[in-house]
Amino acid sequence: MSDTNIEKWKTVKIPKGLSERIDEFVESQEAYRLGLTSHSQVVAHAIRQFLEGKRGWKAPEHEPIQ
Repeated sequence: MSDTNIEKWKTVKIPKGLSERIDEFVESQEAYRLGLTSHSQVVAHAIRQFLEGKRGWKAPEHEPIQ
């Protein structure tokens, strides 16, 4: 990740077991079908889905996964 791009990201710690499940998911056909190839992409996708389920929140159309 370049220095200019690093300012656009934050680090979030998750339990090791959850990280291991993400490892497994990233290798799955479902992740491939969704275009999710990294931990960051899976976590960002999951958070967007969670927030979009909340009343009145919509992800910006132009916000890229990576």
